[in-house]
Amino acid sequence: MNKQFWKSIQENDCNIPEGHTVKSLTPELLSFLGSTDPELRDELAYAILVEWVEDNLYTPDELRQMIAQLSTNLETGIGETETDSIFLRAFSILALALIVYYDNKKSFLKPEEIDEILSNALQYLATEKDPRGYVAGRGWAHALAHTADLLLVLAENKNTSARNLVRILNGIMDKLLNSTKWIYVHGEDDRLSAAVLVVLQRGLLGAPAIKEWLDSLTSPDSDSWKGAWTNEESTRAFFNVRNFLRSLYLQVRTEDEFPLQDELENIILEAVQTLRPY
Repeated sequence: MNKQFWKSIQENDCNIPEGHTVKSLTPELLSFLGSTDPELRDELAYAILVEWVEDNLYTPDELRQMIAQLSTNLETGIGETETDSIFLRAFSILALALIVYYDNKKSFLKPEEIDEILSNALQYLATEKDPRGYVAGRGWAHALAHTADLLLVLAENKNTSARNLVRILNGIMDKLLNSTKWIYVHGEDDRLSAAVLVVLQRGLLGAPAIKEWLDSLTSPDSDSWKGAWTNEESTRAFFNVRNFLRSLYLQVRTEDEFPLQDELENIILEAVQTLRPY
């Protein structure tokens, strides 16, 4: 099908054209998630997929098949930098976030299926080496922000245990501490902190556990961040951690009331004040 065909679907409120089925159209739609054409990828393929999922056009088994394909897509070109393979990975992780968001409302996935999605997400978070946000001529890649979106809806999911909430926190921590090739400048700090805010709002982790996690960010080794500004890689990681902690503090401070909010606000502020490169 050409782009005009998909535009006509969108212009018709994403209704399925006569002579077609959602099942027959979905494989091509999913393939467009890896397109270098931002209109086809973002404004048509992903936008139409959102409508079809939220309109309940897929059965639970069809969504499971989609999860399997999207999870496999995360391995395509993994480890490459500045290649077009990033778009398939980045938009597959975003599509997974869409399905988990749908599950948060419909609850069709089993606990072990949520666990598997989380494990795949954390593996992808650790191994993705292409940190680009906006790519000139090709639009948004934004792999880290999209991964944060998936972690957020996973943190909201009723089947995500306290143990797995800790895994989310540690995955984010590891990514920030090892972000030595890039300073994130496209709002990734806000998206990551939004995911952590949900972890905090679940109320399954006590303040001591959160403080221990924050200490790992402010004191990643015996010398803390001392001398970070004299090394380019450490400088980048330092600023990513600092920007993240500041964003997290603001989100916690301005959020509607939730358990332990005041105590958590105080320990996050202490972490922000403690973080120094000297």
